[in-house]
Amino acid sequence: MDIFARIWLLILIGILVSLSIWGILYVDEINLKISIFGIVAVVVAAFTSVLTVNINNKRGREREYQLHILKEKQKVCEHFYNAYFEMLIQIKKGKGGLSNKALDETMLFKKGLMNWGSENLIKKFIEYESKLVTNTDDKMFLLNQGNDFLKELRKELGFSDSGKVNIMSIILTAEAREELEYKN
Repeated sequence: MDIFARIWLLILIGILVSLSIWGILYVDEINLKISIFGIVAVVVAAFTSVLTVNINNKRGREREYQLHILKEKQKVCEHFYNAYFEMLIQIKKGKGGLSNKALDETMLFKKGLMNWGSENLIKKFIEYESKLVTNTDDKMFLLNQGNDFLKELRKELGFSDSGKVNIMSIILTAEAREELEYKN
């Protein structure tokens, strides 16, 4: 709450308390007391209504803002998924290195990560990318590192990870899934 709202709130509370004390201590007629307390009740009800509307509007704006951030993060993650799946296709074809499409998607992911990624996700991506450079021949290592980073992406998007599911098993064949489970 800004300073003017706090000052206004304090003045309003002071007026209502003063009016109530005046009504209790200095007014003798019962009809006047009822009128004073009626005025206090109406002002309190009006203030409560305005405050409720303001709080709901503020929460609505915050939800819209969080939804906007989530949509942007989803777009950024899509670039990683595109690059990652392109890399997997290259590996499956027996080709080394990244295709131009994968490189382009990776650069778009990095640009988006700088704007929309948390500090933790940026750190995890740097670790992931460093590990990929040093171990390009070990396909299981690449899959496991991809699985770990995909879990980090999912956490960034608000999903929880129980650790019971290997996300990479989605793209693997049944035989490859059995081999992965056997090795783990």
